[in-house]
Amino acid sequence: MAFSCEKCGYKNTEIKQGGGISEKATKITFDFTEERDLCRDVFKSDTAELIIPEIDLELASGTLGSMYTTMEGLIDKIHSELDKVNPFAKGDSSNDRGAYKDFLEKLLVLKEGKKPFTLILDDPLSNCFIYNPNAPQDDPKIHV
Repeated sequence: MAFSCEKCGYKNTEIKQGGGISEKATKITFDFTEERDLCRDVFKSDTAELIIPEIDLELASGTLGSMYTTMEGLIDKIHSELDKVNPFAKGDSSNDRGAYKDFLEKLLVLKEGKKPFTLILDDPLSNCFIYNPNAPQDDPKIHV
């Protein structure tokens, strides 16, 4: 369900889940190696932890809510949310403005497909998904 307020500009495209609960958790590891991987569809549930070890990013479950987007859209959402919700890490309120700005720059480099990385979705309810263009064969970039 999507919501947009014309008055204040607030937008919400979070997906609310329904259905049963899986017996086992799922941990999906995706190896991003080329620019076209940015177009892969991904569903990140609100119960999933998201990790990108190459830039020391760990987002706890519930951080971004749930969303269906592309890899590029997911990274863009992470970047925009971190930039928006952390005003004290910028400007004269910050003790180390360079480190935060450098971290946001690392996210932009990933979003542009200029550096290989690993995306891990660890979901105790098994509600995550990364599109496999090779289906029904296994995708060598996706490890479950």
